[in-house]
Formats: sequence, structure tokens, C-alpha cells
Amino acid sequence: MKIKDKNTLVLMISAGLIVLAVIIAIVSFSVEKAKVKENKNETESVEPSDDSAVNNKAEDKENGKKNDETKADTTVADTTKPVDSGDNIPGKYKVVTQNDPLGVRLTPDASAERVYEIQKGTEITVTATYKDWAFVKIDSVSGWVAKQYLELTEKGEAPAHANGKYIISTQDDPLGIRVKPESDAERNGEVPKGATVEILTVSGEWGYVEYEGKSGWLSFEYLKAE
Repeated sequence: MKIKDKNTLVLMISAGLIVLAVIIAIVSFSVEKAKVKENKNETESVEPSDDSAVNNKAEDKENGKKNDETKADTTVADTTKPVDSGDNIPGKYKVVTQNDPLGVRLTPDASAERVYEIQKGTEITVTATYKDWAFVKIDSVSGWVAKQYLELTEKGEAPAHANGKYIISTQDDPLGIRVKPESDAERNGEVPKGATVEILTVSGEWGYVEYEGKSGWLSFEYLKAE
């Protein structure tokens, strides 16, 4: 078939190009649609269900709560211990050792002899505190316990006497240093009349001293403020 008319030839070529463009457009659209569907399927397979999302949020909330509780526990662990500011803090305390009982010692020293043990959770009355130690009396036994294992539950009355320097004012005899703040307690040494001592802490009518290698309690009845 011969085409004589040049215009007719141009129109046929144009029509062919248009058809080709339409075919290309349809093919491109189909490919793009297939890609979109594939991506959607992949997304749906990765994304959790509503129940999973709820569970994940609950777990995140629980983990956050546990982290907050851990921080709170640390804070509580630091603030519940009595602060040693040098002041005497008598009162009621609770024994808060981890597992083992709390040892009662003859003197406020970690190497001193143990004379008794107090079980965890026991509430005790502290009559005097000195540095890192607290003086207690329980079941007719008295001595010192480490204050770091005690939690103050009720503050007691302030001591009637103050710490500081005092002069021994006995008439003639030296003043006995007692191992307990009791008049019939065993003597651990003596302080001569007129000597000056420093009261480190107070338990009722008794003052705790360390004098020439000896330590114990002196009665305020024979002490005069310097």
C-alpha cells in the first residue's frame, strides 16, 4: 500500500506515537501500583497489632516505673540513715541490717568485743549517739551499735547536759570511769580530782569520755563545767 498524501503519513505516525505513549503510561502505572501494594504488605507484616502495641506500651510503662522505683530506693537508702552532724540524737530506732543481726559492742569501735546481737527489724531505744555509733540498752545488756544500720523512727528528748569540757569536782577521791552509765557498773579507769575531761556524748546523767587510753561514763554529779 502506497501512501501518496504526505499529510496522511504524518497523521498516521503521530497516531502511532500517541498509542505507544499510552501503552507506556499503562505499563508504568501497573508497575508502580504493584510496588505500592508490595510495600504495604511489608509494612503490615512489620507493624504490631493493636494488642501488641498496647502490650508494648504497658511494658514500657512498667519498665519506667521500675526504673523510678530503683531511683527512689537509692534516695530512700541515703536519706533514711540518721545524719551524723555531731549532735546527740536519742530516740527510737529500727535495725535495718540486710540479713545478719546487729552486733552490740563494749566500746564504739568496730574491733571491740561483741556482747550481744540484735535481730533485723527490731526497734530499740538509743540513749546517746557518738560519731558513727549509738548507745543502746536491750535485755539488760548495754553497749554500742553501728549507726549506719539504724533508721530513726521517733526522735527523743534532747539531752539534759551538753558536750564539752568539765572539771572533776569530787571531794578527795578520783572519779571512776564506768563501762556503763550506771553507778554500780564495773570501773574501767579513774580520773583524778581537778582534772579536765571532755564529754563526747551524753546519756541521761552520764557523760562519755576517752581519758588516757580509757573510755567510759562519768556521772555529771561530780562534773563541773569549765
